[in-house]
Amino acid sequence: MTFMPQRVAVAAAVLVLMACMPGHGLPQDNLITGEKINGYSGEPFDTRSYAYDYLVDSSIPQNDPINRRFRTLQAAYEAAPAGTAEKPTVIGIRPDVYFVRGTQTTAGLAITKDYITLLGLTDDRRKVVLADNRGHMAGASDNGYMITVNAIGFTAMNLTLVNYCNMDYEYPGDASRNLRMRTTFDAQAVAMSMRGDKHVFSHVAFLGRHDTIYVQTLRSYFTHVYVEGTEDFLGVGSGLVSVWEDSEVYFPTGNGIMFAPGVVFINTVFKASHGLSFYKPFNTPAALIHCVLPVNTPQSPVSWLLAKAPTDQDFYSLTYRTKDAKGDAAAIFDSNVGRPAFRLSRELSDREATAFNPWNLLRATPTGATDDWDPAGVREKYASQGSAVFRMALGANADTAARGAPGSQQPYSEAAVAQTIYAGGPALPLHAVVFPARAQGDSIVWSTNSHAVSLDKTIGRSVLVSAQNNTDRAEQATVRATASNGFYTTLEIEVEPRRLTPPKFTKAPEMLAFAEGKARVSYALDLAGHQDRSRITWYLCDDARCAARRKVAVSRGDQPLREYALGIGAIGRYVEAEIQSRDDRSDDGAMIAAISAKPVAAGNVASRTVSPEFRDFVETSNDQYVSGIWTILGTWQPVTDADLIFWKSPTGDDLVHGYGIRAATQGGSLLYQSDQPAGDMEVKVVMSPEKILGEGLSSPGTGEDRADLQRGDIFIKYDPRSRTGYSLRFWHPIESQHECMFQLFRIDGGKGMPISDKQLTGVFKPQTTFMLSIRGSTFTARAANDQDGDRLALRTTVVPNQFGGSGTYWSGTVRPGNSNVISQFEISYPSGGL
Repeated sequence: MTFMPQRVAVAAAVLVLMACMPGHGLPQDNLITGEKINGYSGEPFDTRSYAYDYLVDSSIPQNDPINRRFRTLQAAYEAAPAGTAEKPTVIGIRPDVYFVRGTQTTAGLAITKDYITLLGLTDDRRKVVLADNRGHMAGASDNGYMITVNAIGFTAMNLTLVNYCNMDYEYPGDASRNLRMRTTFDAQAVAMSMRGDKHVFSHVAFLGRHDTIYVQTLRSYFTHVYVEGTEDFLGVGSGLVSVWEDSEVYFPTGNGIMFAPGVVFINTVFKASHGLSFYKPFNTPAALIHCVLPVNTPQSPVSWLLAKAPTDQDFYSLTYRTKDAKGDAAAIFDSNVGRPAFRLSRELSDREATAFNPWNLLRATPTGATDDWDPAGVREKYASQGSAVFRMALGANADTAARGAPGSQQPYSEAAVAQTIYAGGPALPLHAVVFPARAQGDSIVWSTNSHAVSLDKTIGRSVLVSAQNNTDRAEQATVRATASNGFYTTLEIEVEPRRLTPPKFTKAPEMLAFAEGKARVSYALDLAGHQDRSRITWYLCDDARCAARRKVAVSRGDQPLREYALGIGAIGRYVEAEIQSRDDRSDDGAMIAAISAKPVAAGNVASRTVSPEFRDFVETSNDQYVSGIWTILGTWQPVTDADLIFWKSPTGDDLVHGYGIRAATQGGSLLYQSDQPAGDMEVKVVMSPEKILGEGLSSPGTGEDRADLQRGDIFIKYDPRSRTGYSLRFWHPIESQHECMFQLFRIDGGKGMPISDKQLTGVFKPQTTFMLSIRGSTFTARAANDQDGDRLALRTTVVPNQFGGSGTYWSGTVRPGNSNVISQFEISYPSGGL
């Protein structure tokens, strides 16, 4: 039998599952329920007689290059030339477990030749196994990639890829070939990473736990495929086109998140006993066409987001005749956090749903070049339907909207976010970019549900939206863009009333005498019944003219910051406040400054306790170390309770005083310099990681000082300028899935040395309070959270020093869902020795 053409083989093949041995859980057989994998109808899929160009056969005594027979996949791939679209190079693989071993830093096999096909020569894909057990910090310093592909036209058929770093695999019929996990830790362990274009996977099982596969191909087609994992295990890149048909997505631990932005699932079953999520932060919308989901309950939520749902999201995830496991219409929560809501998805109409077929989705590259790629072999069935729109993005112009284009690698949700316009102000231009790109000639119909806006036209690629709000309050309006096949997207617009002239000062700003440990500024505006929204910025100055100054506080939340708490760093310095007039209906007006008549005296500072309010904290990077003032290294973002999307405190107190600051770059630090000699010292820090289950950081690390390892530090009795003192250091160790390792360190010139025992605990969860104390020669660290009973308690003896500085360091990743928010940082000196 000759090798079948790619599209025929993929479209026609089906497979019978082997019967399962009682009491044994073959990972890809989904024995939790005992059901067959979706897409396998009982008809045999036997590729033992298929033709191939090169053979992998572990039973031969040695490689035979002349006859193109090799013992390992690596050797066969090295010998095989690239194929072509008309004639791919086929590497046949006979049944066995083939190890694709990587090194500490490299994958086991890197496929860069175009049009290579890996073909399992078997009647049971479980018998042809490509395997490795590398994971991040478990035999690998990367994500444990087993196979990487960066090529055009790659195909895999009738085999199993398993990264058994943290899972077992039982080989059918031969226990000697069973694979045992390397570690129970849920490390990132990637079975395959794919880049390029036109990839096909047919009758393939991808087995792993964390980050099982990583799909970054421009186009990919998966049919009769099985994938399982716990977190980010589809890992589809933003803005790409990936079609999954007649397949199964399985959560072996009962729940988790697949991270599947933009994927079109057709006739695919999702199985999870305790709920599942599709994305972390919202991204390119997915579509579920004739799929089956678990039954959704508040206890086992099926949600789009593993995070709080945004209130201004304008993209819909899509469903069409998708059911739950009981046969009822599937209900998908916006989020698994908070009260159930259903705002982020919509049901396609029959007319819209016709666009979601493999021919329409895959026949052109994401950038628009039509090459009529038809991996599913369905061109004849769907060609008469034409080019139907299946995705649309809106933006202020074509370039902005195209940020959500397939292949752009930009988050789709960046293309259109909630906009604000003002009556009497400039119109808002909106441009629609439709996908597929070949449908750009498609007429777009624009409409709105509100009298607060007007559109300059109703048909065309672009439209101008003008505010018509003649009231004295803001109104919401929705603008909809609809393609000829009925597919639509919307944009929410905040429509403000006409902007007024900025209020004038009726009393010039004046710095009042220092009192109660604060500097205060007094001024008056002609507000005409409106609310003061002036922006006030505070500075500490080296002289009375403020020629050299440092920003120390800013207004946020539309609340004028009329007073500034004086700290030790203000002593001997003048205080300046800049006031920019503004009210709730105006733009920014004049800016006038007020400067204190005298410098701050020691007696003007009411407290030696250092406790910044993050509501007005200056997050701008500043690497100058000044005694009594915070130094900011890296990028940090001010956040409020509303900004927290990955957790919510059960007590309702999300952040201390409602504000915090979030690490936005790896290796960032908040450092408090103190040049005054200090005695005993205490530090209280409230932190909330976005990794909410106790692991704290996204990847395992160690207590080493290496920049490539993820860890955190809280410093005490520390001098940031010389990088010397003590710290509580923590990291996510390989030994545990949902705990951090904590240890006390001495820091000398930036180099850390452990000085206590280690403690492994899951205490690091949202709203964790850390208490560090050095009294005399005793260094203690304690921590507790408001989630559970996990605790931290460490104690050691140190050599006292005279440093009074503190701070924190974060080298964990900072993408959404991985960073850390600090909402309180209090430094005190109980002995009064500062």
